[in-house]
Amino acid sequence: MAITTIILGYQDTDSEKGIYNFYWSGINAFWKNDKPFGFKIKQPIETKFNGADGPYVYKDSVFSISKNNALSKIKLDTSKPLTVVTNNTSLPSFTVSLNKNLSQENDHYDMPKKLIAISDIEGNFDALYSFLLANHVIDKQANWIFNDGHLVCNGDFFDRGSEVTQVLWLIYHLENQALLHGGKVHFIMGNHEIMNLYGHIKYNDQKYIHAAKQICKTKNWNTSIKQLYSQDSELGRWLRTKNIVEKIGTIIFVHGGLNKYHLENAYDINELNTIARKYYGKVPSKANIKNDRDEIIVSGINSPFWDRRLNLDTKHKLALKASGIDINPTTQETVNAILKHFKASKIVIGHSLVNDIQTDYNGKVIKIDVKHGLEMNSGKTKGLLIENNNFYKINDLGDKLSLKH
Repeated sequence: MAITTIILGYQDTDSEKGIYNFYWSGINAFWKNDKPFGFKIKQPIETKFNGADGPYVYKDSVFSISKNNALSKIKLDTSKPLTVVTNNTSLPSFTVSLNKNLSQENDHYDMPKKLIAISDIEGNFDALYSFLLANHVIDKQANWIFNDGHLVCNGDFFDRGSEVTQVLWLIYHLENQALLHGGKVHFIMGNHEIMNLYGHIKYNDQKYIHAAKQICKTKNWNTSIKQLYSQDSELGRWLRTKNIVEKIGTIIFVHGGLNKYHLENAYDINELNTIARKYYGKVPSKANIKNDRDEIIVSGINSPFWDRRLNLDTKHKLALKASGIDINPTTQETVNAILKHFKASKIVIGHSLVNDIQTDYNGKVIKIDVKHGLEMNSGKTKGLLIENNNFYKINDLGDKLSLKH
């Protein structure tokens, strides 16, 4: 342990204030360009831009960061499209027209002839673009060509990756285009979307914190991210129209899962979404949670966007137990009862990693959170296709294999 600390370092940070309570770089800082060498105690953490980012529509302005790390600001003109710059050589940029009529999404839809679902992209633009291109959802210029098909983005498109903003604008853009062709893009809120609305920045690339501080004129890290995705921003307003659960045909799409508490308390899908939306941007606490029904939906492991009981591995079970939370996997009997209550045939979840797109609970749960490839056409970026009531696993090479269920 001591040798590891000497080599790799150790840090204790205060993310609200953006300071190191204690920092030791480790000797590997000598060969790591992004790691300052030495000790720091109660010192500010330096953040910086790191390549093209944005645009951020905040209040009446548009902010963009160039590939040379220069921040620009222009007055917002809603009649003109925004340009989104990427690091993808096949699609260096694309344009997005702002939707002047953002409105709350429905949570029940008919099943289309074709539906594709993908989850947990986590700021990986190349993977998402490659996957959509290979499966004929978009053309090379990122135009919708999926006609009246539906695309479900099943949560956690934020955090960890370095092109979160580009990913969000691509989905926003496709949502607008899909409607013109009779199609639909569904964006289901995952725990990382919710966390960014709260201002929780634990998994943010620091360039986003730097952008938020500069744009929102704040020093507090959590406050800056919360403001960047507040109702004063276009992406913040857009995210607030989204649901945590949707039912398409007889299939439920939810990021984390549904559990015995949702069954025992007889929630319906509309109430799940209504409760969650009340707390978008407002960190749940004993002081502001209004009642027990709200607490189940927005607090911790019982929330539909946090629950892991439908895919509970040993690592997460032990981690939760160490935090004083002892949970067990959902039983087949409870899954059957949940589906009966919601008048559904299957539940599609992300959130909890699996080796491949797969089914569980006698085919009644489909798990689609896989470790996507970091580059285009890797064969590792995968999703689900439902076509004429048949189920397939698909990837960013265009492969299509029947999913046993």
